[in-house]
Amino acid sequence: MAQRHDLVNLRKAAGFTQESLAAEVGADRSAVWRWESGRSAPEPLTQPRLARALGVTQRELAAILALPEPAAAVDGADADPGDWMPASPAHPAAGLIDVLGPGQTLNTVAVYTKGVIARYEQEGPQRLAPELLSLRRLSQQLGLRVSTDADRMALTRLSAQQAALLAYMSVNLSKFSDAEDFALEAALLATSLNDNAMLAWVRGTQSFAAYYRKRYKEALDLAEAGVELAGQGGQRIRLLSNGVARAAGKLGDRKTVQRALSDAFDTVERADGPVGMTSCIDLEPYGWARTAANAATACLAIGNYTQVLKLTKDLEPVVEASDSDWSRSLMKLDEATALTMPAHADLEHAAFVGMEALEGSASKPIASVAVRAKELARSLQQRGSVHAGSTLLEAVRDWQKPMKEIGR
Repeated sequence: MAQRHDLVNLRKAAGFTQESLAAEVGADRSAVWRWESGRSAPEPLTQPRLARALGVTQRELAAILALPEPAAAVDGADADPGDWMPASPAHPAAGLIDVLGPGQTLNTVAVYTKGVIARYEQEGPQRLAPELLSLRRLSQQLGLRVSTDADRMALTRLSAQQAALLAYMSVNLSKFSDAEDFALEAALLATSLNDNAMLAWVRGTQSFAAYYRKRYKEALDLAEAGVELAGQGGQRIRLLSNGVARAAGKLGDRKTVQRALSDAFDTVERADGPVGMTSCIDLEPYGWARTAANAATACLAIGNYTQVLKLTKDLEPVVEASDSDWSRSLMKLDEATALTMPAHADLEHAAFVGMEALEGSASKPIASVAVRAKELARSLQQRGSVHAGSTLLEAVRDWQKPMKEIGR
C-alpha cells in the first residue's frame, strides 16, 4: 500500500482540506483519506469531479491514481483489501481500453465479471478473487476514460457488483476486515444509483459475515434491514433464508425461524426463480434449492432434526445433479449433524458422511464448510464418539491449510 503524495500535494495546492474536498466531490472525508493513503481509488462517477476540483485533466489524474501492485502479504486483520490476494498475471482484458475504446472495454469487463460468477462454484475464491480484483482495478481506470452518462452509470453499477462479489469472497476466505471494506464500497455505489436490490444483496453479505463471526444478533439485524430494502423483490428470499432464519436459529428464536422460512418459500413459489442449485455468489434471487439448503441449516440450529433430514433428502437429487461441490459438502454436513442427535443417532455413519463432505470440496476450501464440519466434530464428541470427533477436527485443520496459506 503506497501513499499518493502527489494527490495530497494537489489537494493542498488547490486549497482543500480532506473535509472540504470530500464535500466538493460528493464523498466522505474517510474516502479522501483512503484515496490519499493508497487504500482505494475514487469510483467512476467521482473521478471527473475530482479532476475538475484539483485542476487536472482526467488523464493526469489517472497517472496520479495509478494503483500499485498488491503489497507483500501481511497478516490479514488490518491489511488493505487485496493485500491477501496473490498477484496474478495481467487479465486478458487489461490492454483493451486503447484497442477497443472505453465503451467496448466496459462491455468486455462486464462479460468477464459475469464469467467469474459462473465459474465460482467450480474454481473457488482462492483462484477467482485475484482475477476479480484485477477487473475491479480496470474498472477504476475506466472511470477516467468513459465519456457518456450512460457509460458512467453502467460502470458504476458494474463496480458495485464487483465490490459486492469481493465482499462475499472475502467472507468465504475468513478475511472479514476485507469483507467490511468491500461491502461498504458496494453499499456506497448502490446508494448513488438508488439501487435497493443491490443494497439488499450487500446487507445479506454483511449478515453472512456477521454470522460466521458468531455475531448472531448483528447478523439478524443486518438481514432484517436487508428485507426492508428488498421489499417484495426477489432478494427477499436470500435475506430471509440465508440471513434471518439462520441467525435467528443460532439465537434459539424458533418462531422467527419458522416465520422467515415460511415467507421465503412463499416468495419462491410466487417468483419465476431459477431451477436447480444456482451459484452461492449469484446476484440473482434464490430458487427453491438454495432456499431449502439454507432452511436445513436454520432447522438444525433450532433442533428440528426431522425437518433437516427431510430437506436434505429432497435436496439430494438436485444437488447431485449440480456442479456445486460446496453445496454437496454443506448438505452432507447438515445431514451428518442431524444424525448425531438422539432420535436419529447413527454416529458412525455421521462421521463417515462428515469425512465424505470434506473430501468432496478439498480442492477449494471455504469458511462455511470448515465451520459446519467443526460443529459436526463437536457434536460427535458430545454424543460419546470422542475419537471420531477428534479425527474429523484434525481432518478439518488439514483441509483448511490452503485457506491459511493465503496471506503468508
